[in-house]
Amino acid sequence: MLRELKLCKNVVFQGSLYSSPSSPRWPSRPFDHMVGRGGLNITAAGTPWKKQIDMAILGISRKCAYACRHCYEHFNIAAEETVPVERWAEAIRELQSEGTAVIVLSGGEPMMRLADVLALLGGADHDRSEFHLHTSGHGVNRENARALREAGLAAAAIGLDDVDAERHDALRGYPGAFREAIEALRSFQQAGIFTYLNTCLTRDLIQSGGLPDLLDLAHDSGAGIVRFLEPRPCGGFLEAGDGILLTDEDRSAVTEFFLKANHDRAYRRLPLISYEAYSEAPERLGCMMGGHSHLSIDSRGNVQPCVFVPVSFGNILSEDLKAIFGRMRAAIPRPMHDRCPSLQLAQTIKEHAGRGTGLPLAFEVIQAEWESMIQRATMRSPQEV
Repeated sequence: MLRELKLCKNVVFQGSLYSSPSSPRWPSRPFDHMVGRGGLNITAAGTPWKKQIDMAILGISRKCAYACRHCYEHFNIAAEETVPVERWAEAIRELQSEGTAVIVLSGGEPMMRLADVLALLGGADHDRSEFHLHTSGHGVNRENARALREAGLAAAAIGLDDVDAERHDALRGYPGAFREAIEALRSFQQAGIFTYLNTCLTRDLIQSGGLPDLLDLAHDSGAGIVRFLEPRPCGGFLEAGDGILLTDEDRSAVTEFFLKANHDRAYRRLPLISYEAYSEAPERLGCMMGGHSHLSIDSRGNVQPCVFVPVSFGNILSEDLKAIFGRMRAAIPRPMHDRCPSLQLAQTIKEHAGRGTGLPLAFEVIQAEWESMIQRATMRSPQEV
């Protein structure tokens, strides 16, 4: 399966193997639990043979010191929290009862809610799920990294978008962001926490030939995986226009490097690259949003099929997560073999946002268009794309 998706490396860290950011380490109890719920049946998503949610991303904090231009939580960033820690703890239990392999604590910036992060980790069942943290690196030091490890954090992803410090800082809207990211990587590793990078690919990085340098930087910084994320028209990029999207030539260059880095012997000691836009392309797995592989809950409690699709199927402050998840799966019965939904719905979302509807949009607002999109996608097989 991993060979088919071109994830042909196993990353060794403290005697365990990592093969993907959305899978628990092996051997571990969360890995065994994942297998027991059909988590290895990745091509059977949408059938009873795969009941597992691979990854749930929880935006547990609305606070952030950065002003990232590409932030998908752009419209939610605020000085006050909305969802109390007790409700997040309950949501984690609900996700685990649905079978979630990796639970990510994200934001905003989760390090700005450190005490609550530690409380959530301390009260969670670490036999059922592995816990990751997604952070810019802001506020991370050796002491709190050690505290996170002692509370049960297994892995941390740091947002690092460029090898050029000035370009990275400009994208993140914070002087010193590059330095903080590198320091955070070292602090987590010294604490015994597996690290990987979340990289929002930019045309500047690709066209400057910076991808090999990024992989070298990841290796030198001790990261085991580099996760390539394509920019999408949502959050801070909602009104950015097509100039932020990768061209066909950009994607071809990224794909060529991804395949080379994960296959060629010359790269065998360098980090694994995870490129979800490749694995979830229409001709392969298809889009795995809505819990077929991943879902998200934003920092105001809205349950969304993907961090890049600001459509809410309900809010955990007013409803049980099980009911919301059931509604979402009914609306997304199987993976979508079509263009990324964030691209298909971008114009509609922009129009509603411009009329003051507010984001995320309630599913009911665009239900007819949504159902048409799903019907087109699910009627096609990968071979017909």
